[in-house]
Amino acid sequence: MMGFLTLNFLEILQRLGAIFVLFIVSSFLAYAHNGEKHEDQGVTVDPGKVVNAPVSPLPVNLGGPFELIDHFGETVTDQSYAGEFMLVFFGYTDCQVMCSISLTRIGSTLSLLQEKPDLFDKLNPLVVTVDPENDTPAVLRTGLDKYHPALIGLTGSSEQLSSMYQAYKQKPMPLEEKMGDSQIISHSSYFYLMGPDGGLKTFFPPILNPESMVAILEKYLTQQG
Repeated sequence: MMGFLTLNFLEILQRLGAIFVLFIVSSFLAYAHNGEKHEDQGVTVDPGKVVNAPVSPLPVNLGGPFELIDHFGETVTDQSYAGEFMLVFFGYTDCQVMCSISLTRIGSTLSLLQEKPDLFDKLNPLVVTVDPENDTPAVLRTGLDKYHPALIGLTGSSEQLSSMYQAYKQKPMPLEEKMGDSQIISHSSYFYLMGPDGGLKTFFPPILNPESMVAILEKYLTQQG
């Protein structure tokens, strides 16, 4: 049971015409940002409309136990972050459109949130690779640092990653199309905010601007659980 979601958050996005990603509830699979460019500033959501209220749970449950390798080569599990918030994103360092836009936005969000250390210290921003063959711990460490040093890259064995993908309803798959010499891998572009109890609090697309992301995160980080 996830407890809280942002009231009418998806409705707000729909009214803004912000359906930039293909969203399939059964798999949470997003293929690309629809025409969005790196220079775009993102969608603004009025912070006054981002309120917490009990609502029905999502049609699927997300999250659960995991064991992966962080970008320092150390084993981490869900218990490594027990009692803390996790912001979970699935992507890969060689992604030149979706991930680079998403990670640029979340990097800016983290920089803004850093101005409030009491909240910033509660959040663990995790990036789980969908390209483990190329995203070694060293590659993740270098690739993510350019967006924000707080980002932690996670990889692991096929079995470990498959378990994580299943827990978050991910189905990453290579596409036939390429961008230059780079393989394109389809994956979700949503950020999942997991609470201190390990349950899903909310999720949101990276089309939001950093100010709106901070406004949403603040609502949850000020809660006790």
